[in-house]
Amino acid sequence: MPPEPLLEHRRLLRALSLNYGLDVSPLTYLDAGTAHAYGVEGQSGRYFVKVLPDNTYGQEMLHRVTAEVPLLKALREQNVLTRVPEVRPTLNGEALVWLDGFAVLVYGWLEARNVGKDWEASLPGLLPLLGQLHAGTPRLLSAVPRFPVSPEEFAFPFGPQLSRDLETLRNAGHSEQAGVQALRDLLLPYQPRLHALLGQASAFQTLARQQEHQFVVCHTDAHGGNVMRDTSGHLWLIDWETARLAPPEHDLWMMARHLPTLLPTYEETLGRRVNLDLKTLSFYLCRRVLEDLAMDIQLILRANTRPEQDTANLTVIEKYILPDLNSLNERLEQLKFIPGLRI
Repeated sequence: MPPEPLLEHRRLLRALSLNYGLDVSPLTYLDAGTAHAYGVEGQSGRYFVKVLPDNTYGQEMLHRVTAEVPLLKALREQNVLTRVPEVRPTLNGEALVWLDGFAVLVYGWLEARNVGKDWEASLPGLLPLLGQLHAGTPRLLSAVPRFPVSPEEFAFPFGPQLSRDLETLRNAGHSEQAGVQALRDLLLPYQPRLHALLGQASAFQTLARQQEHQFVVCHTDAHGGNVMRDTSGHLWLIDWETARLAPPEHDLWMMARHLPTLLPTYEETLGRRVNLDLKTLSFYLCRRVLEDLAMDIQLILRANTRPEQDTANLTVIEKYILPDLNSLNERLEQLKFIPGLRI
């Protein structure tokens, strides 16, 4: 959970009143992944308030969120997926407001909970939703001017900087800030494996680019934090900031070990059989580990200004990213058991 931004509650509540006509209080800071978020409540209901940080990462998120808003609307209006968040516009019809350098967006509150650790148990319901999404690609293409992320090019532009950052950390001395020292000590034993993984990912990149792909609209990040279950048992997909046109493998690699049994539920709502590509699935599996690590390293080395921010990123690396790295070879082997796989 990222530390709360240095934003006065009083000023944020006033901005919600003036710009959205919302008489709400109090603000409750929420654990919402990498973004800052609050829950608020008033006579008109409950709302989810997202606050984008005023840094390089926040600017990138803002670019994506401005494309996410029309996408969410199109998903509902085109009847592709109706259980997605709904952005509340300002009184002037805008998607967001600015406050002290922060971009503020308001969403309707979902009476639902993240599936979290029950994510695997939710897959029989999630795979059909992804099939519906992919099948709805033609309708979305006609309704959305652009997607939050540009079409897939099988790139990892963070790779060169990640290599330099790993070298910087390897040579970091004890005079560095505490967060950098902690990061160095945490990653030093993994340096050989990480450099090998960069080479492995590059090889899979070349192979994936040689394949023929049919692009569909992908959510790209349907993990347990972005899947919610409401009080009626229905699943909701949230956080569409990384949606893009890509091969279906971009959405399916994450649940790959369950595809031998669950792939037919995806194909039923998709409306056709699929032959997934082993090389492309392997590329996504490797890239995700490196991409997540590169982002947290970058925040610690160049963006964070408070020790608690470093602590939050270090926790993510230790609790999630390094276990994924340790299990990577096993997960790559599991990909080979998917039925109808193109090898």
